[in-house]
Amino acid sequence: GVAATIPSTTKAQLKYLVEEEKLARDVYTTLYVKTGLRQFANINEAEQTHMDLVKGLLVTYGVKDPTVGREIGQFKNVELRKLYKKLIADGSTSLTAALAAGVAVEKADIADVKKMLKVSQPTDIKFVLDRLLAGSRKHLTAFTR
Repeated sequence: GVAATIPSTTKAQLKYLVEEEKLARDVYTTLYVKTGLRQFANINEAEQTHMDLVKGLLVTYGVKDPTVGREIGQFKNVELRKLYKKLIADGSTSLTAALAAGVAVEKADIADVKKMLKVSQPTDIKFVLDRLLAGSRKHLTAFTR
């Protein structure tokens, strides 16, 4: 079937979002290996779920998935590539710094999802964005406990 249509700005946002979820997953995977903090292991799986939800939207709307075939820490988006390196460097200095890196990721996620929710979105996109927002808020609590 023909892919449903959405504005090109929304397509670009979804592309960014799937990479942002990958960033979260990759940062948590890497920091879990470095720190052994349980929060990272638990939340890591949730981020994979978030990625899969956004990937589903990319398929629905015929958007090319920028995360395909990319290893941990590899991103098409230059800003996210830089952010990943910074978060790993900062987060590797101490356990407190690792948790702070987690907080930074979730805060960025929340801001970006909220920005997308300001615009009226198709039901399926709104459903995913709401799930991402709820997940990020939960993760933020886990990191700041």
